[in-house]
Amino acid sequence: MSQLTFAPIPNEILRRTDLSHGAKLCCARLIQYAGKDGQAFPKLATLGEELGMSSRAVQRFLTELESHKLLTTQQRGRGQSNIYHVDKSILIHSSKLTTPEVSCLDTPKLSTLDTPEVSTPYKGRKENFKKEIEKITAGLVHNMRMPR
Repeated sequence: MSQLTFAPIPNEILRRTDLSHGAKLCCARLIQYAGKDGQAFPKLATLGEELGMSSRAVQRFLTELESHKLLTTQQRGRGQSNIYHVDKSILIHSSKLTTPEVSCLDTPKLSTLDTPEVSTPYKGRKENFKKEIEKITAGLVHNMRMPR
């Protein structure tokens, strides 16, 4: 199975107004690190470097995620990274990533009756151009006839 080359963020996380942007970003990165069991163990410094923030900022955002029950932290011995247990309800794995029947933005499907008319100015342009040339040519030929 190939590694995901992007960090998916579940809609239930994106839509939450009680989470800061930094917490959402940290959550997305931890989801990417997490295995099927929901465990991730990157170092704070690694997360900070990857997300462009200090280790202290990462720690604040992880604490925020913990306070919202999206994450639990298991501390390990000195010199080892913590183990972060991501709530399994928000995990995304490649098996869940399929082409949606609806767009990724959850927009409703429209029937053709609901679809607004769209003008297509170039449709049939060649045929219209030919007809215009014929009209102009016919007019020129008519005007070129000499009166008797």
